[in-house]
Amino acid sequence: MKNLTQKIMLAVALAISVSSYGQTGTTAATGTVSGKTELIEKVEAVPGKAIISYEKYRLANGLTVLVHEDHSDPVVHVEVTYKVGSNRETGGKSGFAHFFEHMMFQGSENVADEEHFKIVQGAGGTMNGTTSRDRTNYYETVPANMLETALWLESDRMGFLLPAFTKKKFEVQRSTVKNEKDQSYGQPYGQTSEIMGQLLYPPGHPYSWQTIGYVDDLDRADSNDLKNFFLRWYGPNNAILVVAGDVNTANVIKMVEKYFGSISRGAEVAKLNVPRNVLPESVTKTVYDDVYFPLNDIVYPTVPAFNADEPALDLLAELLDGGKNSVFYKNFIKTERALQTSINNSTSELSGEFNIAIVSYDDVTPKEVSDLVAKCFADFEAEGINDEDLARAKESIISGTYSSMESVAGKASLLTLFEMAMPGKKYTLENEINRYRNVTKEDIMRVFNKYIKGKNTATVIVEQHPALKENPNAKIEQYVSFNPYANAKDPNEGQFKGLVYNRPVDNFSRKNRPVVGPAVTAKVPDFYKYKMENGIEVIGTQTNETDMVYMTFNIKGGHLFETEKILPGTAVFTAAMLEEGGTKNYTAAEMEKEIQKLGSNISFNANDQSISVNVSCYKSRFKETLALLEQKLLYPNFDAADFKTVRKPLLESIRNQRTSAGIMANKGFLRLLYGNDNPLGTINTGEYKSASKITLNNAIDFYNTMMSPNLTRVIVAGNVNEAETKSNLTFLSTWKNLNLTLPKFTNFPEAGSTQIFLINKAFSKQSSMLMGYRALPYDVLGDFYKANIMNYVLAGNFNSRLNLNIREDKGWTYGINGRFSSKGKDFPGFYVISAGVKTSATD
Repeated sequence: MKNLTQKIMLAVALAISVSSYGQTGTTAATGTVSGKTELIEKVEAVPGKAIISYEKYRLANGLTVLVHEDHSDPVVHVEVTYKVGSNRETGGKSGFAHFFEHMMFQGSENVADEEHFKIVQGAGGTMNGTTSRDRTNYYETVPANMLETALWLESDRMGFLLPAFTKKKFEVQRSTVKNEKDQSYGQPYGQTSEIMGQLLYPPGHPYSWQTIGYVDDLDRADSNDLKNFFLRWYGPNNAILVVAGDVNTANVIKMVEKYFGSISRGAEVAKLNVPRNVLPESVTKTVYDDVYFPLNDIVYPTVPAFNADEPALDLLAELLDGGKNSVFYKNFIKTERALQTSINNSTSELSGEFNIAIVSYDDVTPKEVSDLVAKCFADFEAEGINDEDLARAKESIISGTYSSMESVAGKASLLTLFEMAMPGKKYTLENEINRYRNVTKEDIMRVFNKYIKGKNTATVIVEQHPALKENPNAKIEQYVSFNPYANAKDPNEGQFKGLVYNRPVDNFSRKNRPVVGPAVTAKVPDFYKYKMENGIEVIGTQTNETDMVYMTFNIKGGHLFETEKILPGTAVFTAAMLEEGGTKNYTAAEMEKEIQKLGSNISFNANDQSISVNVSCYKSRFKETLALLEQKLLYPNFDAADFKTVRKPLLESIRNQRTSAGIMANKGFLRLLYGNDNPLGTINTGEYKSASKITLNNAIDFYNTMMSPNLTRVIVAGNVNEAETKSNLTFLSTWKNLNLTLPKFTNFPEAGSTQIFLINKAFSKQSSMLMGYRALPYDVLGDFYKANIMNYVLAGNFNSRLNLNIREDKGWTYGINGRFSSKGKDFPGFYVISAGVKTSATD
């Protein structure tokens, strides 16, 4: 279930955080700033409310500019969003928005090919671009003294991309996009979204094809198609520029006017008007794939983003599937009919999709799944909604909003997307939160009856091909992507006629890269550190930028202890029991409910060298959350029924690893580097044969004998001081110190001459390639650190020599990288180069 921030983000792939929170007062402000730049509105922070302060301007050429000042760190985030996604494409010319995103990184008149990456990453910044149904955006987060450089870069590709456009760049990126599609859509279940789009939407609807498009449409495209796409949609009047960070608003506007002001207004863009999607009848399509678990993907058409019914539908999804007390958990997971269920109400600009995804076990038929879904709905109606469950559901969605209020990148993205979705309305996150707070039980039942109960659905069923049940390497006919618009004539082709490129005229030379001012020294937070008598090390730092507290417990050992009598995978099963099971005072369902009521999160995970515990909560609920953590960490009840619930999905997930070429390659690579006789040579889940022998007593023994405070470090960050941390962590003093030491391993296979090993993954569209060798143990500033600095140029970033050669020049892969990977300071790590390479280029 998505939290509110993710809902507002319209499913953006960015990680969202929002910093300073304080309610704002909004001011309807208009006026001329300079020339014809107009101040549209101003929003100011008011303490205690979740609102982002900003000023909004509009340049004479139509560019919308929002500026948010946050002086907590010397960084700035620059984000340019063009209001064009795959929704502006037409049948027969799909994938252009995403294709053009790739082209925007290929240099412009005054910025050389790939130089954008070099400049941003060379300054320690990050950057990327994303394409969705409704928009394409480009962003970078850089040191504050790089603001002018970032604006120069973004304006150059807005105004001067076409002069640098070449046929070679076009062909390389076309190949790269096709590799991306093979990598993403060639995976198990990968074609589900394409089929769903064709079932759910009528022919010609802009959501009926995927953002990445159809390969044959990309093959037919020529460079003129891409040039026309740029001229039609990439004008400043169809763009939103957001600058957030350690900036002065007046200075930002001057820079924006300098670099963007001369770019001519583009063609006018009208709002898309598409009738609400209604299915005339239920439709189902079954396809066969190299999968182990059947997938039933069921979608009900609902409402677009920011529709009045959206919050109630979101809460309905949370109530139906939000944890162990929900009807879907009880009917599918508890009864061992499904490995996983998920329900989301996903909204976009033109429509919404209420999605129910059931990953069932292989002995459950689609008819049984359908009947159980109907039973879940009937149980939901019969049980009704109580006040406690509604409050918990609201808290579950809203709490994510506060925890996200941390980064300028997050705030910029929220401002961008609200401006795109609701232009002309002042943005206050507090108002969005109130939309959910104000939903009633009657609202939820109304939308259930209006959009879900008895309504038509689109269903995609993905099942294992029958031949694979007898022979895992059997040759099967896999689903082939089908383009219903192949060779279709563009009905809107006339919109591209008469488009011409008007080269901007400036009173300065853009060839001169802006001079970077002196760097602002970041204030490193103070931290405190102490050690408890039983050996637990605590390190923490206090920050008042958010009302959240985050904690990580790192308990060393985990998979490393799985030697001799301890079966591989035992640490994973133990962590799963601590995560999912009950405690001395709470059943598993009661514990989950208590955590959700607080808006907190407590999770356990096992990895190669430790078991980790992650905790997040409001400061005001710090004490109550740690009381629940005490129960989970120190007083688990290891109930047999809970073990039965977690065991089957874990085992089936391990069995399913054979469908992933990447996992198969990783298993083989580790075994060759470290051997079969120690944990470093195996992945932490173990193999199915050994993991299936793990019992509840094995997990109990591991908990009692292989988790010790002397191997534990606790990290605390948030709005709590050292005294508060100490007083609330006193419960850890009762944890008995076992004085454990980590095992040592030295008997690894001898490194011989270069060898090539092959693992057969029949009929895979791509080869998963790993090459490397055992290398250095981890250190902070020694040879391991220096080796990674060296590797940055060779294979450690997008502009590395390896990626530029194999991806950008040859077009053989969507991406290739190399890295020195750590196995801790006590064991040799390894160096690995990895890539998914198209089959035709593997040899």
